[in-house]
Amino acid sequence: MLDRVEFSPAIPPGNRTMIWPSDKIGSKTSSFGLAHQFVLAAAITIAVSMGLLALAISQRIETSMMQTAAEEGALFMEVFLGPAAQELATSRTLSPESVKKLDELLEGRLGERMRLIKIWLPDATLAYSTNKETIGAKFPSLPIAAAFEGKVSGEFDYLDEVDNATERHLHVPLIEIHAPLFRAGTKEIIAVGEVYNDGRRLAADLHSIRLFSVGIVGAVTAPMMLILFLIVRRATNMVRDYQTSLMQNVAEAKSLASQNDKLRRIADDARLEAANSNENLLARIGRDLHDGPIQLVSLLILKLTDPTTKRRAEAGHRDPPDPAIETLTTRILSELRSISTGLVLPELEGLTPNEILTLAVRNHEEATGTSVSSQIGALPADLALPLTTCLYRIVQEGLNNAFHHGKGKGQRVEVWADKRSIVIAVSDSGPGVVADLAGRRSRAGLGIAGLRNRVEALKGTFEFISQPEIGTQIRAKLPVASSSNKNVN
Repeated sequence: MLDRVEFSPAIPPGNRTMIWPSDKIGSKTSSFGLAHQFVLAAAITIAVSMGLLALAISQRIETSMMQTAAEEGALFMEVFLGPAAQELATSRTLSPESVKKLDELLEGRLGERMRLIKIWLPDATLAYSTNKETIGAKFPSLPIAAAFEGKVSGEFDYLDEVDNATERHLHVPLIEIHAPLFRAGTKEIIAVGEVYNDGRRLAADLHSIRLFSVGIVGAVTAPMMLILFLIVRRATNMVRDYQTSLMQNVAEAKSLASQNDKLRRIADDARLEAANSNENLLARIGRDLHDGPIQLVSLLILKLTDPTTKRRAEAGHRDPPDPAIETLTTRILSELRSISTGLVLPELEGLTPNEILTLAVRNHEEATGTSVSSQIGALPADLALPLTTCLYRIVQEGLNNAFHHGKGKGQRVEVWADKRSIVIAVSDSGPGVVADLAGRRSRAGLGIAGLRNRVEALKGTFEFISQPEIGTQIRAKLPVASSSNKNVN
């Protein structure tokens, strides 16, 4: 989703720092794509899985094959070592004849497969061994103890034990088998036989089984990995396409936002220019009325009221002027003066905002002969001219309405300000006005609609409240704009 960008009126557009999603999207987290990351992670996972699976399978097969070899070795011991070991039921040593028979076992073809033979007494004493140097010594071990309990065991042995020190030169894997030797015709264990068979063939078989297991797992998982890779690559391409589209949309949104910001500033400047132009137009109309029709009407009244003209009329030279003409002419002159007075803005240069508002109140009191209660707080001395003009017009129009519609009762002007805004309220205690007054143009100004437009052009708020038998109030809230920053951004 696109981030929502909000513009704050308090921050000029030139000073805003906007963070766009394209700034985050454009900087890719890594040149290593998602598909490549997936391939690497999947390869590691599958490699580890295949290794563990092959190890588990080979261990299981090795255990099974070793158990089979142990059972075969136990059968061999029962057939070949059992008769010779019967002497150990009553003696701790074997006779020379029995030792010779056992030595001859390894001299034939049996010796090609079997490398060592040992017979152990119950106390772990070596009663017979192909290596005669270790006979009579004790070498306790767990397999010997287990065999005396009737268990047959087999495992790979690399001749690391102390009793096999002289046979380590063989450097071949051997299958070590322990099996109990029983007294003839009974289940009494009289000794434990130990044989070492050549385990190279079994080790080779186990190695091939491990490789075969890895191959099987790889053959099964490779298509799965390929399918997943294709899916991820397609998803990556889709994400890349969406990312490109999103970046384009963000760029377009950024361009549109910039254009909207420029258009907004142009519109604000246009509203202010329109307000200034309107003020200049009103002033020019007022001057034209004063210098044109008013002067002509004044001249007409002078002629109509000339004493010489009256004496000549009394002497019978001509009829005296009609009094209605003089009355009508006087009324026209009053109307034109009223319009001119309302339109022409007094000279405001060199006055502070407080002095300007005080001037508006005083002019109204002098023109209407009424009194106005005013409470004007301290205003900033460097307010922009459009703002001070707007404040003056609000007081002027509000007091005019209070005089004409509120009969001048309870006229009051209140102004207060803080660091960000100025609030001005003009009210009266009259009977109220009709509801459509806000859309009318007063005889001495622009009316409520004109004031509303003027306030909104300065980005302020305007309220017109009128209640029967209670009174009318005009309230406006304008943002503070100093003369050093006349353009509203």
